[in-house]
Amino acid sequence: MAVGSAEARARLALLAEELKRGRIVEARLVEPGYHVHGLCDRETDAIIIDPAPATVSTLLHELLHRRFPRWGERRVAQEERRLMRYLSDDEIRWWYGQYLRRRKRQRRPVAVRHSEE
Repeated sequence: MAVGSAEARARLALLAEELKRGRIVEARLVEPGYHVHGLCDRETDAIIIDPAPATVSTLLHELLHRRFPRWGERRVAQEERRLMRYLSDDEIRWWYGQYLRRRKRQRRPVAVRHSEE
């Protein structure tokens, strides 16, 4: 679906209305053997988001780029997925904690420049 398609815009409008209903919770989600990013709890009608797995995945991806600057995007993405499969829930929490301790917030947006591969 193209970004500007009428169908996509209509679906996003519906989801924006749904978002206004609230009941969105940030919490740790645990399911042995899986890294769960989010859950729609049908009993409470709440949406529960766990930011740790996606954040750690992105963190590992960017650390791989920095540590191995000659690796292309495909190799970095493959290694990121492999490492994420290897991590336990406790290890995800460790990496997320390290991220939270080391991050520095910047108010000004950072312009993204795409390099040629």
